[in-house]
Amino acid sequence: MAQSPSLLPFQLAICLLSVPLFLCAEGHGPSRHTTFRDWNHHNAHGEGWNKHLVHKQEQKQDHEKSSPPPLLWPQKDRKTPHHKTANDIMAYEHPPHGRYHNLYLSKLQEEKDQILDSEQGRKSVVYRSVGARKSSASRDDNVDEIIHSVVLQGTFGEDLTMKTNKTTEYLIEYLYNATSLKERAIRVTVNSPESAFTYPVLVVVRQQRGVLSWQLPVEPPPSTQTLEEYKLVSRTLCPVENYKTSLRANHLDVKQRLFVDVSTSSPSYVNFTVRAEFENDFLLKLHEKQTFDVTPSTPVFYEFQFPDHVDMILVKANAEDDFCAMVAIQNVTCPVFDSEENIKYGNFYQTMTYQAGITVRKENYPKGLYVIVVMLSNDEPCSGSFQHIFRTRRKTVTISIEEKITKLEYLAAIFAGLGFCAFFYIMTVILACVSYIRAKRKQPRERSLLDDSIITPEDLNTSGPSYGAIDSQRGDEPKDQCQGLPRTVSDSSLDEDDIDMLTDAESDKDIFRTKTFLYVSDLARKDMRVLNKKSQLYIWGLLTVGVFYAVPVIQLVITYQKVLDVTGNQDLCYYNFWCAHPLGPLSDFNHVFSNISYILFGILFMGVCARRSHRHKQAVMQDYKIDKYYGIPQHFGIFYAMGGSLIMEGLLSGCYHICPNNSNYQFDTSFMYVISVMSMLKIYQTRHPDINASASAAFAALALAVVLGVIGVLTGTILFWVIFGFIHVISCLLLSCNIYYMGRWKCDLGLFGRMKTWFMSELSDWRGICRPMYCDRMVLLLLGNAANWGLAIYGMVSTPKDFASYLLIIFLTNLLLYIAFYIIMKLRHRERLQLQPLVYLLLCLFGWSAAIFFYVHHTTTWELTPAHSRQFNQECVLLHFYDTHDIWHFFSAAAMFFGFMLLLTLDDDLAHTPRERIPVF
Repeated sequence: MAQSPSLLPFQLAICLLSVPLFLCAEGHGPSRHTTFRDWNHHNAHGEGWNKHLVHKQEQKQDHEKSSPPPLLWPQKDRKTPHHKTANDIMAYEHPPHGRYHNLYLSKLQEEKDQILDSEQGRKSVVYRSVGARKSSASRDDNVDEIIHSVVLQGTFGEDLTMKTNKTTEYLIEYLYNATSLKERAIRVTVNSPESAFTYPVLVVVRQQRGVLSWQLPVEPPPSTQTLEEYKLVSRTLCPVENYKTSLRANHLDVKQRLFVDVSTSSPSYVNFTVRAEFENDFLLKLHEKQTFDVTPSTPVFYEFQFPDHVDMILVKANAEDDFCAMVAIQNVTCPVFDSEENIKYGNFYQTMTYQAGITVRKENYPKGLYVIVVMLSNDEPCSGSFQHIFRTRRKTVTISIEEKITKLEYLAAIFAGLGFCAFFYIMTVILACVSYIRAKRKQPRERSLLDDSIITPEDLNTSGPSYGAIDSQRGDEPKDQCQGLPRTVSDSSLDEDDIDMLTDAESDKDIFRTKTFLYVSDLARKDMRVLNKKSQLYIWGLLTVGVFYAVPVIQLVITYQKVLDVTGNQDLCYYNFWCAHPLGPLSDFNHVFSNISYILFGILFMGVCARRSHRHKQAVMQDYKIDKYYGIPQHFGIFYAMGGSLIMEGLLSGCYHICPNNSNYQFDTSFMYVISVMSMLKIYQTRHPDINASASAAFAALALAVVLGVIGVLTGTILFWVIFGFIHVISCLLLSCNIYYMGRWKCDLGLFGRMKTWFMSELSDWRGICRPMYCDRMVLLLLGNAANWGLAIYGMVSTPKDFASYLLIIFLTNLLLYIAFYIIMKLRHRERLQLQPLVYLLLCLFGWSAAIFFYVHHTTTWELTPAHSRQFNQECVLLHFYDTHDIWHFFSAAAMFFGFMLLLTLDDDLAHTPRERIPVF
């Protein structure tokens, strides 16, 4: 049997060859980077191995300098096998170079493998924590702290609760597809009930474009005081595609990553919860409501895109409580200014309590807009000093977007307003034609009333008495129609100063004007040409005042409008935002346009006055006796001034409504003062033509009223009201004395001496001490003083904020009292009201009743803050264009026109009555 060869030599050869391999595995031999020739060389010389170790250490240091310290690369739903080493994990799961950069670490120290089981989703998340040494300033310099950066993979719609301190920070990553956010947005909510202002929790949210950061608790804005700590913040992220980028950086990744970084400097652990979710109702729809809750730390904004057929919208906001919030409009661009500190940096904004509204034009936002609602940390911007204390600041807001009227409806509403005024023009023309035809038919019969048989040539040649002479036979009773008329033929010259500056004329005035019973002939002794020229001064004075007053007003309100457009602060102007229709540069065109009714009615009244003046001149040319002996003296200067004042009221009221507020409200009322004063002067001039106030005196009094109005608007203190009440009462007393004595009472140094003489004379006849000499005038003056004293006391007690309206009420009250007194005295002296003035009276009363009805339904008031003023905002009530205040403009303009026509025609029944028979009252 043959024997097999021996295996011993072969086995020994294998053992000898395996020794180097064993030494290499144990780290005692050459590495895989060292060749066998190097090994033999180093082994031979004895220093090769040491040089090799130094070379490897240098390679390791170079590698550490060139490579950033790795952070976690998470993998969901996967657990790391226990047999894997840290180096294996690093080699398998480390992302490409440069993907993560840890800014908090300074030196690589250790690498650990850990596994976290998420309690909510019960999923395993693999993460890597990287430690670093950081010297602490609060400890010894020799002691280092280790900071761990942890990266987690988040899931949309799920809460992730962790705890952190100064040695641990978290970076949470969310993955989503950018194409899924066409009609949605991402909202990130972070809650940390244990956070404090000493060591707040810092949150940084990063996208491909844009960074958003905040802290918990929320830090209050500068110069404000908050009564609550808000430890939950919820913010909607601006879509990445809406960030402004250059043309070279327009690429947007389809696969987007959202990072939420949470850290704190607190030495103790602080719990926090992070939640990211999709907001599905991010796009607002036309005529649909969106209701949500908002707090100072959870602002909300939505996106709206204009449909093709819509050119203008109204963004309306309603709330059930009066917490102060702010509503803003911004272009569809990022970043979104949705915090209390920066919301004013948007395009338009306004404060809000119960409701708000902003009108937006498509031409200004062609790519859409963001509607932002931010609740403020206190109520001072909305309510002044008022502040809610024991209530949680949570506000439920409902946003809705409504389409504004179309261009066709716009034009229809404008022409409807013009048609309202055109109707009265047409009626005036028709009545003028009818009156002309009737005058032509009645002309022969009316001419017979003024026939020369009434006043004979002998009467004209009779030398009449001097100015102020009284026929002893007549006494205080009127003579026959043929007696006493010629004496005015040569009593006056072309210049009234030729008579007024004569001492005998002054004594004659005292005799005439202090009679117990006066007639128009006693107070119409001056030449008509002089009085007409004096009356014309009212027109030129009004024109001068109007131009110098209106030009700076127009410049100021245009500046207001520009400031509103530039700053976007819609609290500057007190609009009815729910019925404000912009046109061109005007934000509230309808309230400006409705003032055209004052202008058109003023022009119409001046036209009526011109026609009436022309007819009167034609009648005088036919018979000069009409202008000298019959009827009320006809002076049209003040009537023209009244019509011009109505035009200026429309112009300045339109200027006020460009940007209505407290500081320019006087523009809306200044010429209402003029209208009231001119109307009272005209009533007084009717039967007191010789002693009526001059234009310069009238406008000087109006200037004083305007100055007081400005002071009242700027100050309005108790001291001012006391001083104004004193001036008001003294002025009423002085004016009453002047009216009672027909201008023969003077306020000079001899006043007290005359008062002493009067008092002594009254004591001598004690039976008549309480019997006034002029009963009718006394009744009027007592009523007027009672009303004015009552208004003065009311002003000093209540001190109303609206001083301009208070001053206007004083003028209107005196005007109404005077008109009522005049009509009552006219009826008392058996004078009658013709049909035409009676119709004007009824139309005037109806117009004022309707106007006041719409006026008391306030749509805004600058006596309150802008936010509280918007509580009165109402929708349009007429043609979807006009609100109640616009209707007030139309009715009040018509009422003032009818009031002017009443004064113009009130004494038409006396046209053929001799002035000797027309009493003065």
